[in-house]
Amino acid sequence: MIFFYYGENSFLAHQKIEAIVKKFQTEIDPNRQNVQQLDGEDISADDFFQAVRAAGFLATKKLVIIKNIFNNKNISAWQNSLLDFLKKQKDDQDENYIIFWQTNKPDNRLKLYKILKKFKFTEEFNPLTPQQLSAWIKKQVTAKKKSIDDQAVNLLLSYVGDNLWQLNQEVNKLIHFAKQTISENEIKAIVQAKIDDNIFNLIDALGNKNKALSLKLIEAQLNSGTSPQYVLNMIIRQFRLLIKVKHLEQKYPSALAQALKLPNWIAEKTLNQSKLYTPQQLKKIYRQLFFLDEKFKTTSGQEKILFAQMINGL
Repeated sequence: MIFFYYGENSFLAHQKIEAIVKKFQTEIDPNRQNVQQLDGEDISADDFFQAVRAAGFLATKKLVIIKNIFNNKNISAWQNSLLDFLKKQKDDQDENYIIFWQTNKPDNRLKLYKILKKFKFTEEFNPLTPQQLSAWIKKQVTAKKKSIDDQAVNLLLSYVGDNLWQLNQEVNKLIHFAKQTISENEIKAIVQAKIDDNIFNLIDALGNKNKALSLKLIEAQLNSGTSPQYVLNMIIRQFRLLIKVKHLEQKYPSALAQALKLPNWIAEKTLNQSKLYTPQQLKKIYRQLFFLDEKFKTTSGQEKILFAQMINGL
């Protein structure tokens, strides 16, 4: 039996596959010895056919997951054999379960895509719309007997973006630590604290001219699922504070905290950071950040490259 799941929403696809695996192990493979995952990007013809043709061990069948086979650079050498194999599949429950999972949308002109699309268990997983994301968050929270207001949902989405992997992690954290109703205050305390720390470390690295560390910290933020626009907004906010600190020329964190209406710990960190920059450097970086903001609005999918170009240009 063939399953074909693809699309940019790898989180929902993963959940679907996990449900199939769980059901397979409950009904067919209680010893849990017949589920195999292959890296489709690197497998050879021998790897593939040995896995999918092998009989189950102490079970009537196997379940094989092949991830990202469309990324395999050598598949052209054995694609015809693969296509012939797929054409001979009866697509019923007597066969091994074979899941083809692609974490993007393949070129629909490819022969492999066309034949996989013909199987009955085929589904595309697209990114959720803002409305769907809000509904998804509320569903996760209510499933754990808690609630979340609309303002908190919107704030969480502004912090994390549409990455469901990261959203799921943050929602679980909020469910565990927050009160019965999750509010904006819980979001700020639990989610933003980690982001703020990372932004402070990044500003320190930039001030110390440590480009390698700066690039590493940016990449870590983006890989964690934080939206690129939110990372940029946080960096802009911090440099705006640094410019204000330079202008005020306050020497004491407490006075600075009062003047800028900041928590004392943020005022102290910002004051220390301001010593790493001259006023001219701050103005130059601030201009570059706004140029980067304009680029983000007109260019899609290039955020990592644009961040790297900015950092290397400092």
